Amino acid sequence: MHAVPQSNLLNPAVQISCKYFVGIPVLSSIHLNYSNTAFTYNDLASTDTWNIEGISKQMHRKDLYTGGVQINLLGLGYRHKSYYFTFNLTENIRAYQTIPGEMAKMAVNGNGPVLGETVRIDGFRPGGFHIRDYSLGVSKVFGPYLTAGIRARLLFGKANLTTGYSKVKVKTGEENFALHMDGDYTLNASFPMTIYQDSEGNITGIEVHEIDPLDYMMNRRNVGVGVDLGLIYRYSEELTLSASVLDLALVRWRTDLNNVKGEGVFDYAGTDLNREITSGLLINEILDSLSNSMDLTTSTKSYNYYLPPQVFLAASYRYSEHISFGVVNRNVIYRSKLHSSLTLSAQAVLAAGFTGSVSWSYLNNSLLNAGVGIAWHGKGLQFHAVTDNLLGFFFPFDTRTLNLRVGMNLMLGCPRNKRERLQEDSYNYLPKGGYCPPPESQEKRLRRQKKVVRRMNKI
Repeated sequence: MHAVPQSNLLNPAVQISCKYFVGIPVLSSIHLNYSNTAFTYNDLASTDTWNIEGISKQMHRKDLYTGGVQINLLGLGYRHKSYYFTFNLTENIRAYQTIPGEMAKMAVNGNGPVLGETVRIDGFRPGGFHIRDYSLGVSKVFGPYLTAGIRARLLFGKANLTTGYSKVKVKTGEENFALHMDGDYTLNASFPMTIYQDSEGNITGIEVHEIDPLDYMMNRRNVGVGVDLGLIYRYSEELTLSASVLDLALVRWRTDLNNVKGEGVFDYAGTDLNREITSGLLINEILDSLSNSMDLTTSTKSYNYYLPPQVFLAASYRYSEHISFGVVNRNVIYRSKLHSSLTLSAQAVLAAGFTGSVSWSYLNNSLLNAGVGIAWHGKGLQFHAVTDNLLGFFFPFDTRTLNLRVGMNLMLGCPRNKRERLQEDSYNYLPKGGYCPPPESQEKRLRRQKKVVRRMNKI
């Protein structure tokens, strides 16, 4: 929906036809998201007790659980000839957890099914952040076929939790269920808290300090930088291709630091063939022994945190003046694991000022995602609302995905008639339809379009 200014957030090359846009502060774009790649709440609560055994069968090698809120406090856009400039101020809060499927299966089934085998349960990695993002972007039409954009970002971190290197291997004895575990784990946090240890180095407690809201929100010591890149290529009059790479960014954390590193080798002798590790009492016994065998060290060192990068690949096909179809492939990398989704959509002009879209998505290992979107453009005002899974709001306990983006913008200097719309077309080469010129050769059309670009750059 490239007529909505916030589509530029997903591809810095996108240009709108209006000369200016001003996002209504706080209300210009609010994005809420929850996702779970393994199960729904009703999968977990489908029996009288928690259905742990059932959901363990649905888990994959590494599953991802995420939630987040993104609020665009201020958004601005300005067109100058074939250039389009944007500025955004955004609060970004995100939490995520990766869980290895083998860990869940061992917790449910015990170690009986893997006698004599070595099982890797790497990837139990919680994380999250709160970052304020100042960004300045520019997009330019380079010719009749290509538009490119770049966005520079200045980041100020407020809070962070991240796990670094994580490696855990577990081997079960073939005859007596003995366990041999080799582990190496690190955790970094930037949050006002204190970690207490005893004389032997064991962690005995964690105290969270009172947070001063003003100091927290105005903290500028955790500085980071980033960049987003985007391309739009007009393959033909009907087909447009686009791609973007987002969140190539890092933050250097320097305040309220806590680092924990654990490493060591743990051996549990086991007992007999009939005592698999399935009882809660035995599991607690093993966890206590494991905690005592790990060599834990704490420190307060600065560290770097890299945002999970995103890659979007898309194509749109203009069927007629009022109807178009699209496909979007989104890829995000959490902790060296690629998570992909695919969306098919159709968009239509419903009435004067109204544009609507419907979509189907393969998200979080689920096919049950039907989405809708609507944009209304009145005199100087635009409203938009988009979701990837409409049914999820009516049946939240049966969904793995909840996703909503909603906002309002002031739109100024927009085309008022056909003549002005055609003039804007010369900038972004996205024809609105309604005009059928006589056939001409591709070479002649290319020379004509280049001539228009040169003329417009002189205005």
